[in-house]
Amino acid sequence: MLQPALPARLVDRPALTALLDAAAAHKVVVVKAGPGWGKTTSVAAWAATRRACWLGVGSADVSLERLSRLLLRALRQRVPGLPGELVTTTAQGAETVAALICGLLDVHLDEPVVLVVDEVGALAPGGDGARLIEALCLRSPELFSLVLLTRGELGFAVPACEINSGQLAFGEQEVAALVGADAAGMVLARTGGWPAAVALHREALGCAPRSGDLLGQLAAEVLAAEPESTRELLRAIAVLGRVSTGLCVALGFADVRETLPDLARRGLVSGDGREWSVLEPIGALLQGDGEVRLRAAVFCERTGAHAEALRHLVEAERWDLVAQLLLRRDEQIVAGGDADAVLAAVERLEIDDSRLYLVWGFARQHKGDWLGALHCYEQAGEHGVKLSWRMGQLHALTGRLDRAVELFERTVFDDVASLDEVRLLSLAVRWFREIGRNDEARDLADRCATAAKRCGGHTAFAWSSKAFGLLAGYDGDRVAFEMHYGQAVDRAKRAGNQVLELAIRSERAWCLANEGGPADALAEIDEVVVLGRQAGLTGHEQECLTTRALANVRLGRFDDALADIGGAGWSRAGLVIRAEVHRRRGEPGQAQAFLDEALAVPGADPLAKATLARIMAREDAEAARRLAEEAVAASQVMRVREVPALLARGWVAVLAGDRETARADAAIARAVAGRRGDRAGLADALQLAAVTSADRKALLAEAVKVWRAAGDPVGAATAELALARLTGVDVTKFENELREHGVRTDVPMADVLGTGVPRSARIVVRTFGGFQVLRDGVAVPSALWQSKKARDLLKILAANRGRPVPRPQLVELLWPDDLSDRTANRLSVLLSTVRTVLSVPGLPADAEPLVADRDTVALDLSLVDLDVAAFLGAAHLALTAHRRGEQAALSLLTEADELYLGEFLAEEPYEQWAIQVREEVRGRHTAVLRALVQLVRDPDQQVGYLIRMLELDRYDEGAHVRLVKALRAAGRHGEARRRYQVYLEQMHEIGVRPAEPDLFGSRPSGILRAG
Repeated sequence: MLQPALPARLVDRPALTALLDAAAAHKVVVVKAGPGWGKTTSVAAWAATRRACWLGVGSADVSLERLSRLLLRALRQRVPGLPGELVTTTAQGAETVAALICGLLDVHLDEPVVLVVDEVGALAPGGDGARLIEALCLRSPELFSLVLLTRGELGFAVPACEINSGQLAFGEQEVAALVGADAAGMVLARTGGWPAAVALHREALGCAPRSGDLLGQLAAEVLAAEPESTRELLRAIAVLGRVSTGLCVALGFADVRETLPDLARRGLVSGDGREWSVLEPIGALLQGDGEVRLRAAVFCERTGAHAEALRHLVEAERWDLVAQLLLRRDEQIVAGGDADAVLAAVERLEIDDSRLYLVWGFARQHKGDWLGALHCYEQAGEHGVKLSWRMGQLHALTGRLDRAVELFERTVFDDVASLDEVRLLSLAVRWFREIGRNDEARDLADRCATAAKRCGGHTAFAWSSKAFGLLAGYDGDRVAFEMHYGQAVDRAKRAGNQVLELAIRSERAWCLANEGGPADALAEIDEVVVLGRQAGLTGHEQECLTTRALANVRLGRFDDALADIGGAGWSRAGLVIRAEVHRRRGEPGQAQAFLDEALAVPGADPLAKATLARIMAREDAEAARRLAEEAVAASQVMRVREVPALLARGWVAVLAGDRETARADAAIARAVAGRRGDRAGLADALQLAAVTSADRKALLAEAVKVWRAAGDPVGAATAELALARLTGVDVTKFENELREHGVRTDVPMADVLGTGVPRSARIVVRTFGGFQVLRDGVAVPSALWQSKKARDLLKILAANRGRPVPRPQLVELLWPDDLSDRTANRLSVLLSTVRTVLSVPGLPADAEPLVADRDTVALDLSLVDLDVAAFLGAAHLALTAHRRGEQAALSLLTEADELYLGEFLAEEPYEQWAIQVREEVRGRHTAVLRALVQLVRDPDQQVGYLIRMLELDRYDEGAHVRLVKALRAAGRHGEARRRYQVYLEQMHEIGVRPAEPDLFGSRPSGILRAG
C-alpha cells in the first residue's frame, strides 16, 4: 500500500520529528492515540523524508495469505529484490511466514528500512495477522524496524518505545500557525491541542459550514468506542471540571489509578497526575446530574479543599448547602486566597441568616473594600466575639481605635474559650497599647495566652505569640520581639492560614520600620505585598504601603515615601509620615498642616507632638517645649516613641538655650537607641550631643558613619554639612547634595542645621506650604496679629504680588456680606495692624513695606521678601532661557525649583483669589520640572523631578510614562513595575485608555482591560 497523501496545508512540527527520530532508534515504535490525533499524518510526514514503506491493515479478519502479500508489496517499495509472494503461506503458520520474511530481509537489506503499519490495533488479538506482526517485531533483522500505529491497545505485547496523544498534541505555536496568534490561546484551551479539533476550529473561525457539527461527530466517535464504565468516569470528570485521583476513588471509580493515565495517553483527558480534566469537545457531549457535585463537595470539604467544595455546591445551585458551608468555612476559603469565590457565592444567595453578613464583610475586607465590609458588619447584628474581632480589626485599619476599643468593651465573652476569643484578645492588645492603656494591654495578652491554651491549635498560638511580639516591640526588647514574631509566623504557616501569616508579617515589618530595621522592613513588606497579590488577598495593602512609606522616610527616600503614602489613603499614621518627610526636607509649613490634622485624631501618636515641637521651636518656644514634654510623657507608655520624644525635647531646649536639658536628653536617647539598634535615632542623638559638647567635630563625624550604616544618604549629608560649616570646607558641596534630595538647608527648625541658621534682618512673607511672616528671621507671634482678618488682608496683598489693590476690592473680599459704612474704618484698623506686623527696627524713615493711599493698597517688594513673587520671577527667567536654548537654563531652572516649597496658601483651599494664584504657581512649577526632565541626563534625577510633577498632577499621563522609562533606565525595575501599575490605575480612574498600555511587553492588566 502506498504511503498516504499529505494534506495541502501541513504544520511544521520539528519537535515531533525529533521525537520520532529518537524513537526510531528502537526496533519497534508504537504510536498510540484516538481518532483525530494525527497519528497517520504525523508519521506519514516524517516517513516521507526517510527510507520507509507503508502497510495499511484492511480489517480485523484479514487472512494470513493476504496480509503477507500486502506486506511483501509494501516492502518491495524499498527492497525491490523481494519476491511478490510466498508459496508456503497457506501451509505454514504466522511465525513461519515471519521467519521467511525476516530471512529475505536479512539477505536483501543493505541499508536501514522502516515499515509503518497503520491501524495495527484493528487486528484481532491472537489471530494470524496479530501474530505475524508480533513475530516480525521480535525477529526483525539488524537494519529493519517497525512503527505501529494504533487507536487502542495492541493485540500482543512486544518491547517498544511508545508515543502517545500527549506527544502528538499541538503546542501553542503550532495552533497559532493554523488559527492565528490572537485565537491560539482560546483554541488550545478548548481542544487541549487535539489536532483534528484544532483544524475544525480553524474552519469555524473561517466561517466554514458544519465545522461545529464535524467536531461533535468526531468526539462522539471517540466516546462510542469506549466502554460504559469509561464513559461514566469521563462524565463525572466533565461535570466537575477538574478532579483529583482521590476524588475519583471517592466517587466510586476504584481502578482510576490505572485508567486515568491510560485515558491521558489516548488523549481523552489531560492532567499532571494530580488533577485531571476532560477535553472540551468530548466533555460537551457528556451530561451528568447534581448528585455527583454534592458527593464531590463532601469529599473536598473533608480533605480541606473548601473553595472547591464551594464551587461544586454553587454549580449544583444548592444554595442551602452553600450558606451552611460559608458559615462553617469562610475564613479558610478567604485564607486560601479565594475571597472572590465567597463574594460571588454570597451575592447569589437570598440572605435569611444575618450571620452571612459577617461572611460577606470578611471577604470584602480582605479584598480591600473596607467601606463595603463595614456596611455588612453593621447589618450582622450582635453575634459576640466573632463580630467584635472582625469589625474591630476594620476600625483599627481605618484609624478608628476609639471605636475598636469601645466595641471590645461592649463584647460579652462566652464561658467556653474559642478561636474567635483568642483573635479578639490578641487584636485588642494593640488597640489598647496604641491608645496608651499599657497595663490593660498586658492583661489582655495574658488572657489571650490562657485562652489559646484552652482552645489549642497552631492558629490560636500564632495569635497569642503575635500579641506578645507586639508588646516586646513597643518595649524595645528586640530579642523577645524576634522570638515571639518568629513563633507566630511559624504557627500560622503550620496552620496553613495565609491571611494570618500576612497580618503577622505586616505587623512585624511595621515594628521594624519604627525601630532599627527599615531596610529589613522594606524587604519584608515587599514580600508580603507580592504574596498577598498572588493569593488574591489585597485588603492589607494600605497598611503595607504605610509601613513601606515609614521605612523609606527612615532611609531618606522622601519621594518614594510620599508615593507610597499617597497610595495608602488618609490615616493618622500617614499624616505623621507626610509631616516627617516635610520636616526633614525643611518645609515646616506643610509639615505643620499635616500634624495639626493628625493631632485632631483621638489617642494621637506621641511622634506627632514630638515632630510638631521641633517645627515650632523657633516660632513659639513655649508651645514647643510643652508639646515636647507631653511627647516624652506619652512615650513612657508607648516606648517605641521614647527616642524621638527625647530628641524633640532636647532640640527644643537647644534653641531655648537650655543646654543642660539638651545634654541629658541626648545621653538618654543615645543609650536607648543604641540598645534597640535604632541607628537613625542614635545618629540624631549624636548630633544633639555635638551641639552641646566641646567635642563637636568628633561627634558629628561619628553621626555621619551611623547615618551611612543606617542607609540614609540624607542624614549623612546633613551631618556632613553641619561638620563642614564648622570647618568651612566643602560647605557648598554638601548643600548641593542635600538640594538634590529636595532638602532646604537654611530653615530654622530644631535640628542640627536649624541651630546654625543665621538670623536675617529682612522682612519675609512666606506663602508656600503655609502662611508665615518673619522679622529678623523670627516668626511674628500670633498675638501680634490681633485678628484673622489682618492675616487675610496680608494674604490678599501677597497674592497680588506688589500690584496695587483698590480699597473697595479689599472690602468686598474681606467683608462680602457687609454693606454698612463701617467697612472703611475696619480696613484702616487692619492696615494699622499689618504695618505693625511688618515693622522692623533699622529701616529708613521713608521705607514703608505697606504702601497705602486713598485708593489702593500694595506691598513694597523692594522691602518685603515674598516667596511667591520670587518664584514666579525666577521661573519666568528660567523658562525663557530654556526656550532660547541658553547654557544657563539648567542652573536657572534648578534655582527656580528650589524656591518652590509647597502649595501657595494651602490653608486657603476655597478662596478664589488664592485658587487663581495657586493654579498659576502650580502650572509654572510643572513647566519648570518638565524642562528639568528634558535637560538632565541622570535617570535618578529625572525620577525625582517626575515624581514631584505627579504630586502636582497625578493624572499627568506624559509624566507617568516618562517616570516608568526613567526608572527602567536607572535600573530600578521593581519601582518601574509598581509605577507602571499606578499609571494604569490613574488612567482607569478618569476613564482614559493609556497611550502606552504595554511598556513591559506583557498583556494589559485587568485594570487596563476594564478601562
